[in-house]
Amino acid sequence: MPTLGMAADNSIYVDQSGSGATVAITQDGFGNVVRGVQPIQGGDDNTVAAKIYGDNASVTINQVGNQNKLDFSMQGSTMGGYQAPTVNYSVTGNSATAIIDLNSDGQNSFTSSSVNVTQVGNSAGVNIKMTGGRDHVSINTAGGDSNQVNVKLDGGDSNAAVELIGGGNNTASLIMSGSNSVGIKSDGASNTYTVNQNGINSLSIGGYAAGDSMVGNGNTVTVGQTGNNTMALGMTGNTNTVSVTQNNTTSDSNILNLRINGNSNTTTINQSNHN
Repeated sequence: MPTLGMAADNSIYVDQSGSGATVAITQDGFGNVVRGVQPIQGGDDNTVAAKIYGDNASVTINQVGNQNKLDFSMQGSTMGGYQAPTVNYSVTGNSATAIIDLNSDGQNSFTSSSVNVTQVGNSAGVNIKMTGGRDHVSINTAGGDSNQVNVKLDGGDSNAAVELIGGGNNTASLIMSGSNSVGIKSDGASNTYTVNQNGINSLSIGGYAAGDSMVGNGNTVTVGQTGNNTMALGMTGNTNTVSVTQNNTTSDSNILNLRINGNSNTTTINQSNHN
C-alpha cells in the first residue's frame, strides 16, 4: 500500500540591501515560511524577520496552503528619501500568520508606502505597522471565519481600507495617528471592530448610503476619536453593539452620522468639545 506524506515545508530567507529592489515570492505547500537569515548556522527560528534595507522597494508574496507564516520588515536608508515601498501579500489557506513592519528599526520613516493584503481562508492573522506620511493599507478578507486584522499607522495623510466579507467571528483593530481616514466594509456575524484615531480623523463603517450597510447580526463596533472627528456608520442586522467616543480638541464640531436597521441593537455615544 502506498504511503502518502505531507508536502514539505518551503522556507525562504531574505536579507537584502539597496534601493529599488524588486522581490517576487511564490510558495505552494504546507507550512510555507518567509523569514530572515538565522543568527546561527542551522537555526530554525521563525521569529527572525526577513529584511529589506533601502527605499522604493517592490515586494510581492503569494502563499498557498495551510499554516503559512510571513515575518517581513523594511528599513529606510540613512541617506534621505525614504520613499514609496510597496508590499503585496496574498495568502490562500487556513491558519496563516503574517507580520509586515515598515520602518522596523524606528530610525527613519517611509513616505507613500503601500501595503495590500488578500486573505482567503479561516483563522488567518495579519499584523501591519507603518511609520511615515501618505501611507495606504488595503486588506481584503473573504469567505472565512475567525480571521484577525491588526493595523497601526503613524503618520499624516494616511488611509486604511478593510473588507471582511463572509464568515464570522472576524476581528479588526486599527490604530491611526495624524491626518487619517479609515473605511471598513463587512458582511457576516459576530465580528468585532475596534478603531482608535488621533488627529484629523475620518471614519466610515459599512456605509451611510442606502444599500451599502454593514450586514450581519451580533457584531460589535468600538470607536475612539480624538482631534477633529467625523464618522459615518451604516448597519443592518440584530443584536449589534455600537460604542462611539469623540473628543474634539479643535475648534470644529464632532460629526457622527448613524443609520442602523434591525432589532435589539445597542448604541452608546459620548461626544465632548472643550474648545
